[in-house]
Amino acid sequence: MLNEYKIVRFPKINIFLAFVKLVLLALVLQLCILYIPELVGLAKETSDSEQESDFRVRVIANSNTAADQLEKEKLVEGLKPYFLQVANAQSVDNEQFVVLKQQIEKEIKENYPQLYTQVAIGDNLFPPKRQNASIYPQNVYQSIVVKIGDGRGDNWWCSIFPSVCEPEKEKEEEKEEPVTFFIWEWIKGFFD
Repeated sequence: MLNEYKIVRFPKINIFLAFVKLVLLALVLQLCILYIPELVGLAKETSDSEQESDFRVRVIANSNTAADQLEKEKLVEGLKPYFLQVANAQSVDNEQFVVLKQQIEKEIKENYPQLYTQVAIGDNLFPPKRQNASIYPQNVYQSIVVKIGDGRGDNWWCSIFPSVCEPEKEKEEEKEEPVTFFIWEWIKGFFD
């Protein structure tokens, strides 16, 4: 035998409100599905068009050991004047990039003869990078890549147009202000 269960009937207004909520939720989801990809695509198109004109520089360390990373940092500091030379130019053509490559190779040969390096200019694969709020997707970009040894370590990178590299002038202008505490200064004021 089956047990008898009491069937509870809800008022029709509650069923109607639940149906309206369901329809509104479906409508909101449909709008999200339709318009969010378009907004993301629009944002991506504007950032991609800006990033396509960037010229990139990348220096890849031999490995992630402290010694190899220190060598990479020294090499970057030695090559920064050449990178800034390109950053300060109004427009750069392929001939200037070839000259820049030759200057970099000469600088490495003269000042860093112990390093085995490869300098590549042209379209090179760049891994995805994040700089502040900008995300640079993985892509092939017009760039100069300096690879030290096996090139299996972390890399230093720079996007030149607009300049992500920090010019030396900005570093000199930044002066740290001493930290002062209001209460300590107030107490010292009684004795001065």
